[in-house]
Amino acid sequence: MNITHRDQWFGGRTYAQHGDDLAVLNIFKRLGIEKPSYLDVGAYHPFDLSNTALLYERGSRGINVEPNKALFDAFSKARPGDTNVHAGVAPVCGRMTFYHVNADPGRFTFDVAIASTLGFTRAEEVDVHTLNNIVDVAGTGIWPDLLNIDIEGLDIDVLRAADFGENPPRVVIVEADNGSGDTSHELDALMHAKGFTLHSWAGSNMIFVRVADSDRIW
Repeated sequence: MNITHRDQWFGGRTYAQHGDDLAVLNIFKRLGIEKPSYLDVGAYHPFDLSNTALLYERGSRGINVEPNKALFDAFSKARPGDTNVHAGVAPVCGRMTFYHVNADPGRFTFDVAIASTLGFTRAEEVDVHTLNNIVDVAGTGIWPDLLNIDIEGLDIDVLRAADFGENPPRVVIVEADNGSGDTSHELDALMHAKGFTLHSWAGSNMIFVRVADSDRIW
């Protein structure tokens, strides 16, 4: 049952695993951004465990990147207003081996160590692009307001390779522990070097905001 009180700013629904979408909407409200754009990397599903589905329902639009063909097709049908990219994201452009873990579809990965631990059922070669390439080709060349990244093992390498330039995302959500170990300290140091500060945690996800915006949020 979805019960929404008239005084709930963002309604009574969340699609995210940890309520990340409500936390993000609150941050953007503080920043005066009503319909934040987004880049959802390793988007997985249009609604299930999605950090961007609620934003889409509220009028936001963005880019979803998903290498699993079956899941990608679901985005094309359910979220046609978005730009949907069937590909993976990596530190460099090219092709990589993508491992399918049918016992846990949310854990499909390019990381062979994680795949071996989980027990993958098949592997295939897929196209991969850098974050900057996705922004340049699928977007407008300008970073969206929100970068959400969940790619089971390559998160730090992909973020390290990203050049945010003079207009980086306003908010970045990244998973700090995907079952292969806690990377929160390394992520915190990396994002600090890129001009971000940790705003909060949502479950295993770290939510970062620009240092330049932090005085408008707290």
